[in-house]
Amino acid sequence: MATTTKTSTQDKAHDKVDQAAEAAHKGVDNAAAAAERSDEQIRQVAQQISDQAHVISEKAKAQSERVSNAVGTYTKENPVKSVGIAFLAGAVVAGLLCSKRK
Repeated sequence: MATTTKTSTQDKAHDKVDQAAEAAHKGVDNAAAAAERSDEQIRQVAQQISDQAHVISEKAKAQSERVSNAVGTYTKENPVKSVGIAFLAGAVVAGLLCSKRK
């Protein structure tokens, strides 16, 4: 009878260990699946940010070209004014730099 009780207790213990191991495996599998979903979401967000940065960069480049062309056209049409504006801008910057040294 003692052997039967011992075997029964061991069987129950083995069953509990097996159940715990199975639960642990399920937990690890669920964590791995969650990590994969998170990783994919991070990749998608990073791609969206990269796409938006590219669009902004292209818009900035186009705007810079328009401004550069407008300045070039104004300079060709008004060379004396352009030289005067450049001289005044230089004088203002020089004045600001000299006043900061004092």
